[in-house]
Amino acid sequence: MTDPPDRPLGRLAAQFRTALGEPGQDVALARAALVVAEGEQPGLDTDLFEAELRDWGRRLEARVHPAAEPLAQVEMANELLFGELGFRGNEQDYADPRNLLLDQVIERRTGIPITLAIVYVEVCRAAGLDMRGVGMPGHVIVRNAARPDEETLFVDVFREGALLTVADCERIVRSIYGSATPFRDHFLDPVTPRQMLQRLLYNLKANALRRGDEEQAERAIELLLVLAPWDVDEMRDRGRLRERLGRYAEALTDLETYLEYRPGARDVATIADTVRSLRRHAGAEAS
Repeated sequence: MTDPPDRPLGRLAAQFRTALGEPGQDVALARAALVVAEGEQPGLDTDLFEAELRDWGRRLEARVHPAAEPLAQVEMANELLFGELGFRGNEQDYADPRNLLLDQVIERRTGIPITLAIVYVEVCRAAGLDMRGVGMPGHVIVRNAARPDEETLFVDVFREGALLTVADCERIVRSIYGSATPFRDHFLDPVTPRQMLQRLLYNLKANALRRGDEEQAERAIELLLVLAPWDVDEMRDRGRLRERLGRYAEALTDLETYLEYRPGARDVATIADTVRSLRRHAGAEAS
């Protein structure tokens, strides 16, 4: 359940839902990511940044044919994005919240893996090239769609388009998680645009919570619930945020929903205590 459309969060959710399209339609990935950015910068001219991505796509289209070998496609995309346009992974300030706002990434030519992957995939799409995001744990990369007779190429967009082997990908995951997360073949499967947006929003939520920006975290959760309305774990997190923000009635609704659908959760006792407290508060206000 998301906010009604007559409230700011509801309007943001409605814009995001429009960018996602109807089930079965192609998701407007760049537009949806720019809606996320507009939620943090009201009045943002999202059309301007979409147009810039399309322009880069036309430049790439003039250099490489969609039927070209995958390596030629990747080399031309890398030359444009990392060579001429100067995109780079922001290794100096990975936690900068601007790394998660697509307009800022386009403008500043720097970001983190998920936002750089969105730029790469969308510019290639505009050029007629089928590149996909890959949601490896801890580090998003890009790959070609790869027909059965084609080589699969893995591209590290955070490191200026470096080509990766499967062994390289294993080392990246191991460097982040150690032996706690054994590498699985499915880590290299392509992900959908919806999954890329989900990854973006998880990052935005986590970044906001680290900085204590609870309102930004709530906006991220609101959009996560557009992607997955049944995700009661996100409802729980939103309820906790709303409690801290003093919006007790909304918090109560979220947390009661969580208890209804997660009766065996490990934190059920803690959440139940919070719900009882919120009910007492509601009763006191009504009396």
